[in-house]
Amino acid sequence: MSAVTASKEQLEGNIRRFIVFRLFYTARFYYPIFTILFLDYGLTLEQFAILNMVWAVSIVLAEVPSGALADIVGRKRLLIFAALLMVLEMALIVFAPIGASPLLFLMFLGNRICSGLSEAAASGADEALAYDSLKALGREDEWAKVLERTTFVVSIGFFTTMILGAFAYDPAIVNRMLALLNASWQLPDSVVIRLPVILTLLTACVVLVTALGFYDLDAKPDSGDDQGDKERTGVSLLEPFRQILSAARWTVGHRFVLFVILAALALDSVARQFAVLASEYYRLIDIPVSWFGFVGAGMSLIGILNARISRYLVSNRSPFFNFLVLSAVLMSGLVGISFAVPYFGVLFAVGAFAMMGMVQFQASYYLNREAESDIRATVLSFKGLALNLGLGVASLLYTALVASLRNAQEAGMSEEMINERVFVDALAAFPIYYVLLFVVLVIAAKLSIGNCAEFFKAPGEQSSGD
Repeated sequence: MSAVTASKEQLEGNIRRFIVFRLFYTARFYYPIFTILFLDYGLTLEQFAILNMVWAVSIVLAEVPSGALADIVGRKRLLIFAALLMVLEMALIVFAPIGASPLLFLMFLGNRICSGLSEAAASGADEALAYDSLKALGREDEWAKVLERTTFVVSIGFFTTMILGAFAYDPAIVNRMLALLNASWQLPDSVVIRLPVILTLLTACVVLVTALGFYDLDAKPDSGDDQGDKERTGVSLLEPFRQILSAARWTVGHRFVLFVILAALALDSVARQFAVLASEYYRLIDIPVSWFGFVGAGMSLIGILNARISRYLVSNRSPFFNFLVLSAVLMSGLVGISFAVPYFGVLFAVGAFAMMGMVQFQASYYLNREAESDIRATVLSFKGLALNLGLGVASLLYTALVASLRNAQEAGMSEEMINERVFVDALAAFPIYYVLLFVVLVIAAKLSIGNCAEFFKAPGEQSSGD
């Protein structure tokens, strides 16, 4: 069944479900206590590091193949698969034993693999399905509005889950609230530890129901020929790789798309590397640990303003102008955080956190506008892969820099003082690193793209192609 036979209600339903899917997929109540949760279950710091590495590798390896599969077998099927994996990943932690044991590590290992595969499967497929539904309605020019509305809803949801997740992990608060309902109601600590995960399991079920409700624009009628279906199944084993090669050739041939992906990599890699270190930065500038959750929630609300700004930029300004604006916002934040100003230094962190949302918004807008429907999810998966690889490279460089700075410290200093000085000195490298990326990217674009005028055209004058 093709998109032509879809009714207006079915297509508009896909757009609504896209927003609901994004809302509940990102509504993870354990985020504010992520590291603590793993350790309180009984895992060691070394095991925690290994699990996060497994998670990252799972995403990188599955990102592009899952995008190709979404274009081949249908976006709805990939979204259902992603939702099922989310249910499984949360169930593994809900029923995991508390206390150090081989079974505990194995169940968390399964959780990280399922989480990585789910992230990869959902990445691009939901956007591609929503954008193609909008295109089938003849309203693709409203994509920026849909992204803004999605960001607003997700930001509110993220704010709520950050606050509730932190409260749900505190036995004193939970039991105090229960006592208001019934004085005899009390939960042991072993149950309270699981509460944020149980809540996320419930949202995962909502994600699954939402995914099942999508209308599949890519569905094909049953041929009724079992032998033919078997033959097509055999041939399809190589089809994802053909899809990846086809989309890769298209992307390289459309240099504007390639520039968008590389620009997103440069901006996002630096911003996300700081975001990984944000809690240590907050501690350094004397923000109380008890306020970390509120700061994170506040950053999510700023995403609403960022979406409004991004919508204005993509609708009224040229891509190159927008790239300069994002670079200026990021650089102002990076320079500011390098001074580590007590308390007020948190304002400069806004630049880095804002960047991640603005990059996702603008990259989604340009890539969906340019990409052809039959390779849309694959091209979007290239973006996801690029962002993860960019963060990986930035993390490796940061680790090497920290090791070098640590070796250069004077003997006789306390370990705490050394750690603080190394952290502050490393912050100064962030703006330098981005300036280098910026220069390399601009030079590469100038040398490799014949028609650079496309970057300077306002949206009304914009044309696709090279």
